[in-house]
Amino acid sequence: MSAFNLKGRPFFLVILLLHVTLYVAVLSNISVFRSVFGFLFLLFVPGFVVFRLFRLKIVNLCERVFFSVCLGIAFLMLFGVFLDLLGPLAGFSQPLSTGLIVVCLSLVLLPLSFFGADDVGFNFNFNLGLTRSRLFFLVFGFVLLGVLSVYGLFVVNVYGDNFVVLLLLFLMAVVVCVACVSERLVPSRFYPWILLTFCAVLVFVVSNVTALVSNYIMGSDQWVEFLAFRTTDILSRWIPTVAPSVNSGTLFPTYSMLSVTVLPTIFERVTLIDGSWLFKLLYPAVACFVVLGLYALFRSQTDRKVAFLAVFFFVAVSIGKGFGTDKQLVAEVFLAALLLLVFMKGLPRLKRDILFFACSLGLVVSHYGLAYIFMLILVSAWTILVFMDYVRSGSFSVLHSKVSFDWVLIYLTVLFSWYIFVNQSVAFNLLSQKYGLVASGFSQFFNPASRGTALEGLGVVATPTILNQVSTYMFVLTESLIILGFVWILLRRNTKGFGRGFSSEYVVMAALGIAILILDVLVPTLANTLQISRYYQTTLFLLAPFAVVGGLKVLERIPRLKSKYFFVILMFLIFVPFFLFQTGFVYEVAGVQNDVLTLNMHRWNDLKFYDVVADSREVAGAAWLPEHLNVSQITIYADAESNGVLTAYGLVEGGQIPLLTNVTYFSGSNQFIFLRPVNVIDGITEGVSDFNSSSLLPVLVNQDRIYSNGGCEVYAGVP
Repeated sequence: MSAFNLKGRPFFLVILLLHVTLYVAVLSNISVFRSVFGFLFLLFVPGFVVFRLFRLKIVNLCERVFFSVCLGIAFLMLFGVFLDLLGPLAGFSQPLSTGLIVVCLSLVLLPLSFFGADDVGFNFNFNLGLTRSRLFFLVFGFVLLGVLSVYGLFVVNVYGDNFVVLLLLFLMAVVVCVACVSERLVPSRFYPWILLTFCAVLVFVVSNVTALVSNYIMGSDQWVEFLAFRTTDILSRWIPTVAPSVNSGTLFPTYSMLSVTVLPTIFERVTLIDGSWLFKLLYPAVACFVVLGLYALFRSQTDRKVAFLAVFFFVAVSIGKGFGTDKQLVAEVFLAALLLLVFMKGLPRLKRDILFFACSLGLVVSHYGLAYIFMLILVSAWTILVFMDYVRSGSFSVLHSKVSFDWVLIYLTVLFSWYIFVNQSVAFNLLSQKYGLVASGFSQFFNPASRGTALEGLGVVATPTILNQVSTYMFVLTESLIILGFVWILLRRNTKGFGRGFSSEYVVMAALGIAILILDVLVPTLANTLQISRYYQTTLFLLAPFAVVGGLKVLERIPRLKSKYFFVILMFLIFVPFFLFQTGFVYEVAGVQNDVLTLNMHRWNDLKFYDVVADSREVAGAAWLPEHLNVSQITIYADAESNGVLTAYGLVEGGQIPLLTNVTYFSGSNQFIFLRPVNVIDGITEGVSDFNSSSLLPVLVNQDRIYSNGGCEVYAGVP
């Protein structure tokens, strides 16, 4: 009976209390309480339970929280798959239903929490040695940023005034400068939490795709990801054996990614948050924790201040160029975790292997593009390091490399098993097709336009104003500092001035990151074909510290310049201006039109605004379609900017939305025309080239209008 003595199980009692509260929230169905508590429960509790079960005695709080979130997300995705597999066998036709999810979560998490180690805790005693007044000042700063963020969003949404958002960006720049000037004012132990707070503010307030300025999702790939979620949500199950059809090519292999199918369905069932808002809250929230993983990764190679500036630089680039699609936001967390595991010390080998397996699975089921990139880096790094060991020792052994051969086998096994047996080889078939496209593109080798988004990702874009030119020059400058810092580290390995030395494994992986960038620029159509226009942002997972190192080495060459001023100069002359350019602050203060929605939308016309933000009437019209028509059997003609809304909210697959023109001809039944408010009210139809909607009158004259809400219209085509 002593084994079931709860007096020595305080963690189990806490988890039990949280589960009881979850049941109260679900059964009472008080919307705000259920949404907030359910969201926080799923985001943190499963990960904390698994963390304790593994008895991971990680001292650093930053790493504890980061790995807990990683393990929690991986657990939920795997949990959903097992429900899908076992639920029908037990007679449940809808295994991803609310009741089954909540009950099964309790049946799994409560036993795990009972047998978890109570001596592995989350000690929040920072012991900063600060006076109460200074500690109060720091806490007040965090609270102030949060309050200003909420108020800034309110003012932007209601009044279109961006002053508070500009003030937020300015305050963040000031805090970063103060942190570099004085560690007494901003203790270094606060660095990761400052970065986490800044990242949260930026993704929810500034970033175009994730900013909370619309009730509906925004972006490009996000539309297809939302369709994958809706498909799973409607069926209350995920069916991996569903094969792509002629019309659904754009849905696959996105549908096979658990990060946008099973994961949001579990959150939606427990929290009852509207699907659009769930996407706008869940994925940015998960993405914020990337900065904790990167800070820990960079700290394994250098000192706190270099790591702090490197992550700040990474966040600035990510906001300017975009973090990526929703499934990529989840995958980036696991990518950071896998890289961190390579360089972590102090964990037993078996536990590191288990963590590596869990994070590998999380990456593979989240984003196939990043999964392939990490496979390339891991296998190439292991091969190079084995060869380097052979050169040093004169003997060849696959086990001598510090990048474990076991990890190579684990990762490749997970990757191939999932993509071949569960994914039905959809991702591999797609990769094969795109390999053919890239190979055929070599005929355009000397055409700069064939590089597509590759040069844009590196900051080489059109410069209509002097400020745009300055921004481009700053991008090129930071890239030059990365190359300079990498070359210096490569040639002169003594880096004690940075607190720690860059390991050979890190240098090899960084070299592979640079090689990826070079291939991205040299190989025509590569960036567009693989649909990863953010190669640069991805490689910064390894390369960001070299920008700081390169800047420091340049300043070292300036005579009579004291080293204590190095970081201050870097911040004021390079990194803070770069941040202010990438977030749109400089453009807005100068009154120059830019593409940052929350800062500049008051200067946008309806055409540009509604190309980014979906109109509520447009969404209502798209949602009407599946309620009254069999959308799997129809063709809908629409302008170029209607595809996203029709895909996400109309559940119409990409192959069923041909482009509407003023010479569209109807040849049969089940053909419809969809007009959005820009077409109906502003009189503009977008296509290969924009044209006046009045020229559509000959097309519409014999058609039946079957839906209208004052801005959106649907016509039934009559041949």
